Amino acid sequence: MRAIAIRKIGDVPELMDLPKPTPGEGEVLVHLGAAGVNPFDWKVADGALQGRMPYVFPFVLGVDGAGAVEEVGPGVKRLQLKDGVFGQFLHPPAGIGTYAEYVVAPETLAISVRPRGMYNDQASAVPTPGMTALDALDRLALEKRQSLLILGAGGGVGSFAVQLASNRGITTLAASKGPNRDFLHKLGASRFYDASAKSFLDDVKLGYPNGVDAILDLANRGPEFEQHLALLKPGGTVASTIGAATPEVVGPRGFQGVNINLQPTFELLDRLSKEFSSGKLRIPMEEKIPLAGAVEAIERSRAGKIRGKIVLTI
Repeated sequence: MRAIAIRKIGDVPELMDLPKPTPGEGEVLVHLGAAGVNPFDWKVADGALQGRMPYVFPFVLGVDGAGAVEEVGPGVKRLQLKDGVFGQFLHPPAGIGTYAEYVVAPETLAISVRPRGMYNDQASAVPTPGMTALDALDRLALEKRQSLLILGAGGGVGSFAVQLASNRGITTLAASKGPNRDFLHKLGASRFYDASAKSFLDDVKLGYPNGVDAILDLANRGPEFEQHLALLKPGGTVASTIGAATPEVVGPRGFQGVNINLQPTFELLDRLSKEFSSGKLRIPMEEKIPLAGAVEAIERSRAGKIRGKIVLTI
């Protein structure tokens, strides 16, 4: 099978011809039609999970994918042959990824049947960013008309978070670097702020002089993360997807901090499917490129030059 893989940590990914895998006990073999590109993919390939999970080489990149179940191993009960599925396929050992024509995975992972009308390319863009956004909003537990400032709103997680928050009646304030105003307004943002503008902090304070109820920061750590805390109302909550909301940083200022460490489940995927089926969730797919173009897509992701989602068609 064709796959994008590395031979050792630090290598440049390349297109390889690898053996087609076979499902074992409790596993399914999925013939993939598309794979979602996430920053997490190249971070894992760079060694981010070393010490937490064994690695296998050649290491096939990718965790998100969509396709059809081609074979089922003994003991499989939830998924069936020919099911159209999508999900996050990460499991030990790291390196059995989705930038490939086929992937095997335990059916107990966050893999779910695709809803009607969601095609492979759309579905592959959903799992990791969609589940992360949904989990973050669950953890923030905001009520209708409360205000949420989303920093890094133009990326994969942000573009889902804007929609999901708006669907809950939350006043959604989208902050992003670059010309994303129209894009984010179409996703449901109540207001847009250019995070690259020197007046960014003042612009938010002008609209919310008493502070916003919560911040979801998808992009910043260190001094940048800390300076945005000035935009929170007293006792407000800040959530980070990169571990920046530590007690040492947040606690002394009187805020509540939440670090989002996604535990993917097929129940989360099923909730996203319901949002899609109701017409309330647009898949923010920016671009489709063939599998052989994965290396270019990875470099663009490293450089932070992706708006919405890029998917690889297989």
